[in-house]
Amino acid sequence: MTAPAVVAQESVFEIIEVTGSHQGSYSTVTPEASTPVADISGLLSKLPGTEVNGNGPLTGIAQYRGLFGDRVNTKVNGVSLAGAGPNAMDTPLSYASLINSERVEMTRGIAPVSAGANTIGGSVKVVESQASFDDVSGKVAAQYQDNGEQSHIGAKANLGNKKHAVLVYGDQMQGNDDQQTGTSLAISPTTYDKTIVGGQYRFNLSNNSVNDESIAIGYQHLETTDAGTPALPMDIDFIRTDRVKVEGQHDLSDWDLNWHLAYSDARHGMNNFSERVKNDNVSARYNNAESESYDSALSLAKDAWIFGLDAQLSEHNSVITDPTKPMFSVDNFNGVTDNTLSTFGQWQQDIDRWNWQLGLRVKHYQTDADEVNHSMAASMPAIKVLMDRYNNSDRSQSQTGFDLVVNARYRVDESLSWIIGLARKQDSASYQQRYLWVPMQSTGGLADGRTYVGKMDLELETAYQLELGADYHNDRLSLSPRIFLHRIDDYIQGVTATDPAVIMAAKMMGDNNPMEFANVDAQLFGMDITAIYQLTPHWQLEMLANYVSGERRDIEDNLYRIAPPKINLGLNYQRGNWLARIEGVAVSGQDKVSQTQLEQTTAGYGLVNLSLAYDADNWLIKAGVNNLLDRDYQDHLAGYNRVANSDISIGERMPGVGLNAWLTGEYRF
Repeated sequence: MTAPAVVAQESVFEIIEVTGSHQGSYSTVTPEASTPVADISGLLSKLPGTEVNGNGPLTGIAQYRGLFGDRVNTKVNGVSLAGAGPNAMDTPLSYASLINSERVEMTRGIAPVSAGANTIGGSVKVVESQASFDDVSGKVAAQYQDNGEQSHIGAKANLGNKKHAVLVYGDQMQGNDDQQTGTSLAISPTTYDKTIVGGQYRFNLSNNSVNDESIAIGYQHLETTDAGTPALPMDIDFIRTDRVKVEGQHDLSDWDLNWHLAYSDARHGMNNFSERVKNDNVSARYNNAESESYDSALSLAKDAWIFGLDAQLSEHNSVITDPTKPMFSVDNFNGVTDNTLSTFGQWQQDIDRWNWQLGLRVKHYQTDADEVNHSMAASMPAIKVLMDRYNNSDRSQSQTGFDLVVNARYRVDESLSWIIGLARKQDSASYQQRYLWVPMQSTGGLADGRTYVGKMDLELETAYQLELGADYHNDRLSLSPRIFLHRIDDYIQGVTATDPAVIMAAKMMGDNNPMEFANVDAQLFGMDITAIYQLTPHWQLEMLANYVSGERRDIEDNLYRIAPPKINLGLNYQRGNWLARIEGVAVSGQDKVSQTQLEQTTAGYGLVNLSLAYDADNWLIKAGVNNLLDRDYQDHLAGYNRVANSDISIGERMPGVGLNAWLTGEYRF
């Protein structure tokens, strides 16, 4: 019951594929098909409708059609595990291994209910290699980028016979210098040091290596040190995370049973003085954060049906101190629990020329938090009011929501299909949006320079989604346009704070215009298009274009941090083992900005990128130059500079990276 592929490009530079399955239509890109990246999130800009909010070289947050952060269901190796950082320094995608990642998948359009519990903003999956039977293979890969002296070396190996299989892998990533803009300004700090090691053991439950019945256990350790995040008030001192996943696949009377249980223990330290210069009038701050999280899922599939149960459970703690003042201590978040339990059913079937997919998911959200303390409460009445109000309130919240999705594809003929999708989806507030009790910038990576307070009783966001599109392909042309409309009731974003205690507490910390999270009404609409045209047997032209507009419906204003319109044109050449590509990227100015959040506009710009590769049977070498013309520009999704005494003024929009020459290579065995 799989629909035919409608867009496919076999190129070492970019692979975009759209297929139909129980998981819905999706677009993919592989690390080998892209230019070098320090973080797997760098691949997102190659996918239709998808961009990345970058707060630093290792802190990419997925954005899909204007929605970002927790609204985008993000899974690495099939699981959703919470990071430790209250400002999303360890984003979900930062846990993906570059060497072990086979591809990044983005559900094109409305994500089916089987994709995950919270898919109001779509679904991103990083598909990693698994230990495989009857296979002995491996890969060694390395890359170097001149701008920032960024390097990566990674290796993986699989050893498998009919009964047992072992996979091991490791990555070492470094940025030894600050990146430079097109006018030779240092983007500081953008250095980093990151290591990932992991492995998996799989045991075959069947009598042969063909049947897909097995159990496996996997482990990953991640360590990041001395990494800059110039769009945030602090940098990464360390991130140390251990993750374990146990999983199984079984055949039960023609039903396919899949299950997993995953656990994460994340520790995170950040500060405002080790990677950046701290002015004398600024207090030293160190934040110790930690989280424990569980992700479990069970699904049963047979023919047209798939049913499932899943749960995501997490606890978060974050304490802010001043190394120069031992008595100073603030509970940023204390004993915050954020749990989601859900169940779903999905049916997908071909009926005449139609392929129908219908799904329902019911979700129960439960959150709670312990009491907090602030060492300055005795001397600051406003903070004492906020602390007592928080501690005396009923912090336990419980809500139930549901998602309903209808996706349909009508096949006109072998070349043309029409697509329609309808959905009603709900999502809960993040723990930061509920339990940020004193004005701070721990906002899950908003990077707008504002201080916020949360609201415990935020309503569920409710989105009504419409998708219309077409897939056309013949021997030379593939064309896939989509248009979409999302009307979201009770959309959660920052509004100007009106609470006198909040305003007074914020003024004590130097912010005269604090924000508070609230439910508003919003609307997003736009389109994205992919096209590939085979000019000759050796020359191929491709295009990727995105447009999205996000606005408030309750007042005259726009939504915050919406990606500007963009078009990417690439000309590919392939003859034998040689491949070459010239790419032009045109990004429009963005003047539809959030006045409420004092968002700055940005000007449009254009970039030229070049690539050349030789791909042999078991080795590959690639070289290229990004931003060939060394253009100076500002990235609208990169936030604002928070670092004093740097080449970029405080509060100025973060610039993009200038000319960047790079080289990659890999050996496969």
